[in-house]
Amino acid sequence: MSSRRSRAPLGAALVAVAALALAACGTGGTSSADGSGSTGATDASAEIVIGSTNEPTGLVRNVGGSSGVSQTMTRNVYEGLTSVDVDGTVIPTLAESWDVSEDGLTYTFHLQPDVTFHDGSPLTAADVVWSITEAIGPESKSARKSDLLVIQQATAVDDATVQLDLSRPSQGLTFYLASVTVVRDGDTELTSDNGTGPYRFVEWVQGDHLTIEPYDGYWGEPAQNGGVTFRFFQDTTALNNALLTGDLDLVIAEDSPDQLVQFEDNPDFTITEGTSTTKQIWAFNDREAPFSDVRVRQALYKAIDREAILSAVWDGYGQVIGSMVPPTDPWYVDQADVHGYDPDAAEALLAEAGVSDLSISVDYIPDGTTDAILALLTKDLAAVGVTLTPNPIDDATWYQKVYTDHDFSTTLMGHVNPRDVLWYANPDFYWGYDNPQVQEWVTAADQASTEAEQVELLTQVNETIGEEAASAWLYLDPQIRVARSDISGFPVDQVTESFYVADIVRGS
Repeated sequence: MSSRRSRAPLGAALVAVAALALAACGTGGTSSADGSGSTGATDASAEIVIGSTNEPTGLVRNVGGSSGVSQTMTRNVYEGLTSVDVDGTVIPTLAESWDVSEDGLTYTFHLQPDVTFHDGSPLTAADVVWSITEAIGPESKSARKSDLLVIQQATAVDDATVQLDLSRPSQGLTFYLASVTVVRDGDTELTSDNGTGPYRFVEWVQGDHLTIEPYDGYWGEPAQNGGVTFRFFQDTTALNNALLTGDLDLVIAEDSPDQLVQFEDNPDFTITEGTSTTKQIWAFNDREAPFSDVRVRQALYKAIDREAILSAVWDGYGQVIGSMVPPTDPWYVDQADVHGYDPDAAEALLAEAGVSDLSISVDYIPDGTTDAILALLTKDLAAVGVTLTPNPIDDATWYQKVYTDHDFSTTLMGHVNPRDVLWYANPDFYWGYDNPQVQEWVTAADQASTEAEQVELLTQVNETIGEEAASAWLYLDPQIRVARSDISGFPVDQVTESFYVADIVRGS
């Protein structure tokens, strides 16, 4: 049984997160885990500057290949009928409420009143129907397209009511709908910034920053600050120097415990440690030899000392995992030891599969973390006679080459999406895992009549992909943020793709 590895406290500046501090956000239907610093009066006109190393590769909506656009724009600029809140629950957003027929095949959504797009035009049911139809259409690249294909027809009953007719019941429909950003009827520009959220898009200067400002006509609780700028950095040293010198108010995610020393025991800063859904993965192209042979995948997984990798990268933070499901999901099963570090077993499996002198290329986006992982992977694999050939590429190339074209052997990538274990039921996803039994279980889980039945089926999915080493899951990132001590209201946990900024305030 693998458990979280202990470590000494970070110091006086570390905020122990034992529970979510919930702050209601009015009709927007949100709550936030409050990154706490300020206790005085707040400045609603203050502009917040947030530092990140996760710049979008583009502003294409609904596509899961660029977590940067989801992090900055989803829930802030774009909204859906529903949203996934900072604690992972599904909440009403552009839908004020909904009804479900007794057979589970018809959902009727009642829209929030007085919603306008940022160009001033009113939201209507026709806009919602258009947006959903586009997300499931033949040209859609939505990461949730396969999940949403359960929708047979979307109909505008009247201007304020949308009806969705399903081919079968779907336990996860309202969760999947959170990924469909609603745009105006007929808006085919996938990078359109005309959303309905509490902020409107101002500018994106690639390689530098993305700025959003409060939308005065927002239908819900207005933003609690005067605007947000996301500044992008290539490395965490520059990122943290900007925080130290006062150029930033908050760093979304620290990627190394070494960076924290400069903030510990410093009353000017607050450090928070929360839960994340970020899985660091060495993904195989399972549709191609030798990775189509389960024995080869299992051998490669057993050859990796994941505890050593986690220790090298996080020095006691984080958690070794053995499947795609984080502990925050109800179908989590600890599988870290299913393919524990065993070089002898790895060599035996490779011999059984008739594989020798194996040379593998790995596409990766270079940074301090992936470089450290790659160095240890290379050493571990060499010990069982496997040569790893690194191929560094940039974000945009990764998205096209790996995610879109599936032109790769293996890749290192961090996956932030919640409930993304379901993608192992989609053989067209970039890693190409194709197990009909897993596909059957995922479909059955989605149309299960009870939550208990859903959990049982997805637990089987979790266990099966772990046993078959569909990918090599390395570890689950901790979520460590650093903020100036007068900044509060930011989410401490990261269990959704978005980073909701409307509650962030600067105290006096």
